[in-house]
Amino acid sequence: MKTNSWRILLILVSCVWLSQPLSAVAAPATFASATVKLHDLELLDQDGKSRRFQSDVIGDRLVAITFTYTTCTTICPILDSIFVTLQKKLGARMGKDFHLITMSIDPVNDIPKRLKAYSLKLGARPGWTFLTGSKVNMDKVLVGLDMYSPDIYNHPPSIIVGDGKTGAWQRFYGFPSADKILSSLTELQKARHH
Repeated sequence: MKTNSWRILLILVSCVWLSQPLSAVAAPATFASATVKLHDLELLDQDGKSRRFQSDVIGDRLVAITFTYTTCTTICPILDSIFVTLQKKLGARMGKDFHLITMSIDPVNDIPKRLKAYSLKLGARPGWTFLTGSKVNMDKVLVGLDMYSPDIYNHPPSIIVGDGKTGAWQRFYGFPSADKILSSLTELQKARHH
């Protein structure tokens, strides 16, 4: 019963968030430097292609990572809409200078076919990768990113921005604006040249 009360509260809070303009929802986000452990485990992308997380997906790229599941109706659509906006702002730099990654926190249900349909629904372009895989591998990767939650319905809203080349990582808590994420990515890119 206690879990249902929390779910109802989360739904009510989400309804309030969804009734606000995205800029108002995104405003209270905070960020801090983050320590992550990148596990180089085999995952699957939205096309069903096997990809190792650290070597194939992250590599030496500048990335922004969000965490979602395709049947979520509360915080995930907000995070996804931030990435849709970020994709537009990246323009031609998308997939070249910067890469977006959406990781499923429900790998049992979010099989590649479902992620592909979800990516199409969001209008994802090349440079935006959706990941799933075995529950064991996904859980270990999520633990390394400090994003594992045993209850997917209670996962925190968070976006990680990082540089696979330098190992610099930042975590945004809440709902940062696409501009804040882009600014963080740009700062990481500039830091490579100093």
